[in-house]
Parts: sequence; structure tokens; C-alpha cells
Amino acid sequence: MDKNFKESIEWLEVPVHFWEFSFEDNNEYSVDQLHLDLEKTIKEVGDKKNRTTNVKSTIMTDWLMTEHKPFKYVCDHVESLIQQWHREKSDLDLKTFMTTCWGSIYKRGDYSEPHAHVPALYSWVYYVKVDENSAPLHFPNKPGIYYKPTSGTGIIFPGWLVHQVQQHDSDEERIIVVGNVEGTGAVNYPQRSFTSVTG
Repeated sequence: MDKNFKESIEWLEVPVHFWEFSFEDNNEYSVDQLHLDLEKTIKEVGDKKNRTTNVKSTIMTDWLMTEHKPFKYVCDHVESLIQQWHREKSDLDLKTFMTTCWGSIYKRGDYSEPHAHVPALYSWVYYVKVDENSAPLHFPNKPGIYYKPTSGTGIIFPGWLVHQVQQHDSDEERIIVVGNVEGTGAVNYPQRSFTSVTG
């Protein structure tokens, strides 16, 4: 490392965007069929990581599952939501690409260690099958947030945000699809003005 390079860590309280999403039945997929196909695909592919990553689940598939139709369907929807938000809420013409997308099945006692997904711009989790006792997604940085999952919902959050899954204490499987999104783009100038001026 360059001798003039210095690193420091400062704890700041800043607003963090969380986006929740879900699906509706359409001509391509009903929500029930999507969930059945995701679960079937995860179980057919099986465990490829043998608990060698931060995710200590019974099954963790390959890193990039977008060649499988139900995974591609979820990934495309997530990217579309992110791009739509930036078109409507910012001056950034954002082009996104899914760098990883995998499936996991947690059984009783499974968990994931604290980690982040830098350099991903966004990370997300979609809950295929969970019950009321399923382990929540935990963001441990103070003040700490627990996201309680429900089947058929997902959450998008900044890729730099540390998160973990505490021990799963249900006899029901916790089935999820997870992904990371990176992006590139340019700011459109002149930027919009957010200043309210009164005479």
C-alpha cells in the first residue's frame, strides 16, 4: 500500500434506504408457481459450498444461478426496480448488472456470519418460504435492525451494509434467493434543484 495512504473508521449516523418488494401473478408466473420452481431448482442443484462461505446453511447453490428461469425472473425484477428508482428519484442514469445470485436453504441451527457485499452497489434477499419462527435478517450496526421475513417479500439494501442471519430455530425450512447488483452510469447535468425558494 502507498505510504501516504491512511485509513480511518468513523461511526456516523446516516439515513439508509431499504426497499421492500414482492410479485403479483401474471401471464409468465403465478407467485405460487414461482416459489415452487425456485424451491425445486435449489434442491435439484443442491449444496455447492459446503459451509465454506459466510453462509452456514444446509444448501447454498452456485454463485450465479441466472441460467435457471425462475432465478432470472427474480433477478430481472430486482434490477428493474433499482433502475426505476434511480430514473424517478435521482439524476443518475444507472445501468445495472447482477454479479451474483444464489439460493439457500436454512435448517434448524443454520446461520450466516456478519458480512457485507462490497463492492456491490445493492444486495437483496427474496423470501421463498419462511414461517413466523424463521430467523430474521439482522443489521447489527447501531442501533441495529431486525428485518422479519415473510414468504413472498424481498428486501433491497446497500451492498456495504453489514448483515447476518442468527441461528435458525424453526423446524421449517428457510428458503431464500439472494443477489448482488453492481452498476455504472453518469449523472445527467444540470442536476435537478431540490432548493425551495420563496420571494
